[in-house]
Amino acid sequence: MTEIASFTGEFRKAATEAIFQAERLPESRHHARILFSLSALLNGLFLISDWRFAGTDHFWVAVPARMTVVIWSLICLYLCRRMTSFGAVERICFAWQAVTAISVAFLVSSRSDIAIFVLVLLPLVFYLVVPTSFRGNVGGGLACEVALLVGYLAPAPFSPTMPGMVMAMLILHCGMWIAIARNNRLQRKEWHAGRMAVAAQAALAASRDTLERLFMAVPLPLLVTRRDGTLLRMNRAASEGYAAGLEVMLDNVEHSYVDRRSRTQLVQRLEQGEAIDQFECRLRRADGVARDALLSSRTIMIDGDAAYMTCVVDITERKETELRLERLAMSDALTGLANRAHFVAAVSQATASPNHRGLSAVLLLDLDEFKRVNDTAGHDAGDALLRAVADRLRQALRPGDLIARMGGDEFAVLLTRLPDAAALQPILTRITDHLHAPLSHAGRPIECRASIGVAFYPDHGPDDAALFKHADIALYHAKNNGRGRAILFGPDLLDSWERESAMLDRARHILTQEQPCPWYQPKVALEDGGIIGFEALFRCPTADGAIIMPGDIAVAFEHPELGPALTARMIDRIIADCARWRRDGLPIGHVALNVSGVDLHDEGFADRLLGLLEDAQVPTTMIELEVTESVFLGRDANRVCRALQRLSDAGVSIALDDFGTGYASLSHLKQFPIDIIKIDRRFVRDIETDPDDAAIVRAVLNLAYSLGIRTVAEGVENAQQVDYLRAGGCHYGQGYHFGKAMPAAEVETLLSSATTLHRTEKIFSATGNKIAFPSFHRAQPSARHESVVADSRARLLFATGPTRKEHGVVIVTT
Repeated sequence: MTEIASFTGEFRKAATEAIFQAERLPESRHHARILFSLSALLNGLFLISDWRFAGTDHFWVAVPARMTVVIWSLICLYLCRRMTSFGAVERICFAWQAVTAISVAFLVSSRSDIAIFVLVLLPLVFYLVVPTSFRGNVGGGLACEVALLVGYLAPAPFSPTMPGMVMAMLILHCGMWIAIARNNRLQRKEWHAGRMAVAAQAALAASRDTLERLFMAVPLPLLVTRRDGTLLRMNRAASEGYAAGLEVMLDNVEHSYVDRRSRTQLVQRLEQGEAIDQFECRLRRADGVARDALLSSRTIMIDGDAAYMTCVVDITERKETELRLERLAMSDALTGLANRAHFVAAVSQATASPNHRGLSAVLLLDLDEFKRVNDTAGHDAGDALLRAVADRLRQALRPGDLIARMGGDEFAVLLTRLPDAAALQPILTRITDHLHAPLSHAGRPIECRASIGVAFYPDHGPDDAALFKHADIALYHAKNNGRGRAILFGPDLLDSWERESAMLDRARHILTQEQPCPWYQPKVALEDGGIIGFEALFRCPTADGAIIMPGDIAVAFEHPELGPALTARMIDRIIADCARWRRDGLPIGHVALNVSGVDLHDEGFADRLLGLLEDAQVPTTMIELEVTESVFLGRDANRVCRALQRLSDAGVSIALDDFGTGYASLSHLKQFPIDIIKIDRRFVRDIETDPDDAAIVRAVLNLAYSLGIRTVAEGVENAQQVDYLRAGGCHYGQGYHFGKAMPAAEVETLLSSATTLHRTEKIFSATGNKIAFPSFHRAQPSARHESVVADSRARLLFATGPTRKEHGVVIVTT
């Protein structure tokens, strides 16, 4: 509140007072005109009445004074046109008050009956009527009173009534001062309140205008509705959003809800006093298109009635984006199939809430030789193959079956509602038929084959983890048993897988913690009994005195990582031993080493081996590679052929191990550079008693003779087998009859002794004498050294000559 002076009733701040007076200028000027007009009129009338003093001395005083007032009032009335400010009004009023007060002072000097009334009335007029400030009112009234008293008391200045009149006039003026101050205060309070009211109304109008502008400018649709859905207000965004380009206005929101129950639920919650946020529903526009919307609503009061203010956010695009992102997150970008996360979640759901109407099955598929497709035809061809597999699986499976790409070349299928296990076979047949159909990319044929592992729920696992594990085990066996086939999980597969896993773990332990090394088993020429070479066999002595045999880690040799690592360890030791024996001048002949398919599939294997031989200065003729028939099978046969041919051209001999036990065709003997055929021990073992084995051995020997290929019989255990093989034309023998595998140190001892014995044989053969050696008593490796060496000398050097045993001594005729 603006401060007002308590004594004057005016604003303390001159600037505020000036504004007040400036706003009242028209009123003040109007009052001044009325005052001057009435003064001229009334004093003109009094001038006429003053003619009653004609003939008296007072007449000549009254008439000039009255005429002066009339004339001056008319002059002031004329000057009102120059009242352009409150100061101008105040100056003219001051001039009128001064002239009027002096003129009337002359009039009251007559001391007539009306003189006392004038003494009171004229100051009151100056106080209450003259439109000036407090100082103008009080100053003018007081000055007028003084002038009138002077005029009235001039004839008798020391009259007894003079003090009383002065006191009475003073009391009158004090009361007028209070009245003027109070009147000024009320006027200014009223003026200030009026200004505040105007300002409030202006602010309210501006606020309403601002709110209206904001309401209409909000980009989100806003609607104000009654409980029955009648629309009270809507902003521009709501109108445009609902109309959708049509000349249609919304009058009731009830029919815009796709599901009327959503509107009912919303109203019920609002009536309970709840503030609604994030209320999701579907709304229909004027063009009939349904949109997903998110509502926020509040209860408001309009004219005493409850209404609902609702904000509408269109989330259709957001929902579509979420669905699209969800599909992307749960699907494979290349094939459009479900991805691993989606498939795992589906299997988890299927096992968490089992379908009692039938069995479920998880199929894991792995494309055979997919890497070869990428390497030979390019990644574009690989991607095309993956897309083709996805399409073919869709065609082969039933609607509702879930297909997923688990990553790389791995796919998975979830089958549900299978009536029994037998129902799986037709599905697998369709999958196989569709996948094996011809496929080409950029005019180049691509072979499409897959290995499949299958596990049933709940027969093969109570949850998704067990199903995946068992299906993966079945897939592992499908890959290891020729590929391109489907295998159903069974307990025997789990046992086999656990055994193989144990073998792999043991092989890893060997590579990191143990020192594997080659042991050498001699190979003997059956014609003369001389050592023609050795086969290097894997052995791994342990700290506790045990020896890990190849069969203990058989699976590891075919492992894509462990196999090459084990072979590399063996090759390094074999080459080091050969180099040392060659420097020592020992007649080692050659050393045969076993390599697996995973070794030969590496295109750099041949060059690395030849490089190691060259660095160690070991002739390639000292090395013989033994391979099994399985390396010739599969799509990498050409790569194997190139590696073997590269080694054969460099002078390395190639031996076909375990001939007759695998799946190689006879054409492989012609296609690949095979120098030696090794007859498997299972045919040699019963050669004396089993006609079938004997026939097979004769057939192999005849075949080798026809092809000009040398032969080695494995597992020779006795002299009868030696006689039979020699008679059949077998070149070499290998087995316990000639000696077990031995460490490199024992090979050196054996070869040194054999060299000496050969010299002795030459001396004694010229005289026809006999040489006697202790007979060989087969001993365990822990107690064998001297007897083994002595017996080996006899058997290895002279086993082909006539022998007899006399008193524990073997007699050999040379």
